[in-house]
Amino acid sequence: MTHRGTPQAAEHRDRKGRGLIAVIALIVVLIVVAILVFLFTGNTEESEQPAAEDPQTALADAIEAQVSGSTVEFTPGLVAVEFQVRQGASPSAMILSAQDDTIGVLRAVKGSEWEGTVAMTGLMASVEPVDEETEQEMLRVVYLPETVAQIDPDAVARDDVWEMADERFVGLALTE
Repeated sequence: MTHRGTPQAAEHRDRKGRGLIAVIALIVVLIVVAILVFLFTGNTEESEQPAAEDPQTALADAIEAQVSGSTVEFTPGLVAVEFQVRQGASPSAMILSAQDDTIGVLRAVKGSEWEGTVAMTGLMASVEPVDEETEQEMLRVVYLPETVAQIDPDAVARDDVWEMADERFVGLALTE
């Protein structure tokens, strides 16, 4: 039998203490290794299959990259794009800008998985008699899927892009 304060009791406590420290150290090492493995390999579900971007989000991003300041809305089978017709130094500059924006939207659609109708509305700020700024529709074009399939945005002539639309309204400010 050992008594407290004897050399045998102190040696027994030291062995128990060292064993406890070894167990704690092993647990800490395992946790650190697990964290490092997770950080460097990532979640196995994510690494096996990267998350696919939503096709509508991808198309909206592509349109906004082509036509800055545009807004994109989706309804079943239809993407509706609204953009500001930029006023240029001359009426022809404004027309060219609106045609370029139309072609940019078509380019984004052609580069996507979208297979529905494309509607575009070009708005221009106007000042009403009571000094209120409002937006006036200057352009509205609708392209059905089969029409979009026939258009090559990199080869279409600017003058033809609105003529190819299945439905169109071109305001007087956008005609020469």
